[in-house]
Amino acid sequence: MNLNSIISKLLVAYLVIVGVFIFLAAGQYFFINAQLHKNVNSKYHNIEKYISSNRLNYDEMLQYLASLNFEFVQNPQSLPQNEVIALVGPRYDAMNVDDAFFFNIRTPFGVFLFKDLNEYPKNYGSFWVIGILFIVISGIFFWIYKTLKPLQNLKNQIQKFSTGNLNIECKSDKKDEIAEVANEFDNAVKKIALLLESRQLFLRTIMHELKTPIAKGKIVSNLIEDEVQKGRILHIFDKLNNQIDDFARIERVLTKNYKINKSRFSTGAIVNCAVEMMMLESSDEKIKVLGLKNRKLNVDLELFSLAVKNLLDNGLKYSINNKVAIKDEDGFIAVISKGPKLSHPLKEYFKPFHNDTKSRNHGMGLGLYIVHSIALLHNMSLEYLYDDGLNIFKIITPKEGNDLQVKGKS
Repeated sequence: MNLNSIISKLLVAYLVIVGVFIFLAAGQYFFINAQLHKNVNSKYHNIEKYISSNRLNYDEMLQYLASLNFEFVQNPQSLPQNEVIALVGPRYDAMNVDDAFFFNIRTPFGVFLFKDLNEYPKNYGSFWVIGILFIVISGIFFWIYKTLKPLQNLKNQIQKFSTGNLNIECKSDKKDEIAEVANEFDNAVKKIALLLESRQLFLRTIMHELKTPIAKGKIVSNLIEDEVQKGRILHIFDKLNNQIDDFARIERVLTKNYKINKSRFSTGAIVNCAVEMMMLESSDEKIKVLGLKNRKLNVDLELFSLAVKNLLDNGLKYSINNKVAIKDEDGFIAVISKGPKLSHPLKEYFKPFHNDTKSRNHGMGLGLYIVHSIALLHNMSLEYLYDDGLNIFKIITPKEGNDLQVKGKS
């Protein structure tokens, strides 16, 4: 039970109220019995005082007690064994057996037991008041609980929405504020879904339209007789085509419309895939591999390689020598480049279109945002370190032996 939720707090408050009412009822019960015993004890005290002060003999005592509706018990041993001593006086005591009182008096001429045939009604009127109050408060509680119950459904729908599920329904036909919030949220989700659908249609149409001239360009390029020029042009068209595929994949990731497909791959395979995505003519001159342990990671190869590729791209774009290095250690994959330190904390670059892009001509400021999003999909994180003129970006990965646990969470 989440004690921070309103419904849980309401339930705890109700349980406290129930406890208070139980305490009040028990206290009232004991008070009523104590009052009864007090009244009976006062009566028995007066009887004992009258008998002793008037020095009544045996027959007079029997006659006096009979007039007060007391019955002489011939055989005290016949009483049940569950008698409870209820009252004690100077020369008497009283027992309570099965809701009946027995008056045991000690006189100069012996000890005698009498059954009190009088009825002593208990006033339970206060219990009716307590009971009615409890029913009213319980009714108010269940009324409030029923009113707040739609909050649980609204929370569930918002959680689905946060995972990218736009096919949710949280409309309410009620008239309270919760219903108003639910209806406004439902309207907002429908508008967002319409906008996203329009945006996706727009982007997919553009990407489709771009692929057509690329395909035609590749056909025309094959007619070029100069093999060197033909290879360069085909390489450009292939790179454009791959970038469009990357944009499509990124669009699905960022809209949470991507179904991640994890398998175990070596870090070497991941780095090779990332370098191939960059389609550099001389990758060995620009990218230096400092060491690969060839650890096994549980990742979506194309998606995770895209994250590494973005880090390599960023390293090349912002380095002062147009070179970048990549290093694989137990617990992280690091991309290292020489250049100026980031001007803002790393978290600022997790936002799309961050401010640094205004003064640079290197893109739209989506690189680290994409890397961060892909890392989160793999239950990993991105860290940054600046050391002696080097920008070091680390994708924190599970250490050897722990990647199976991450696979189990996915």
